[in-house]
Amino acid sequence: MLIFVKSRIMKTNLAKVTSTNKKSNWALPGQDATLDELKDTIKEAEQGPFITVDEFEQRFEEWKHKKGL
Repeated sequence: MLIFVKSRIMKTNLAKVTSTNKKSNWALPGQDATLDELKDTIKEAEQGPFITVDEFEQRFEEWKHKKGL
């Protein structure tokens, strides 16, 4: 989950499912990314669905209640 905060607007990619043609999984040890791959991934993330901070907090509270936390 990526969250970028910019003037009280948050972005999450939880609802967005995309297919990628990446050859590597950056979450695994030993996987490297080029600077161009990183820049392209950041640009892609900046375009996706944005939610307000209030909506994020509401969803988070609903999730906590659902999990019994």
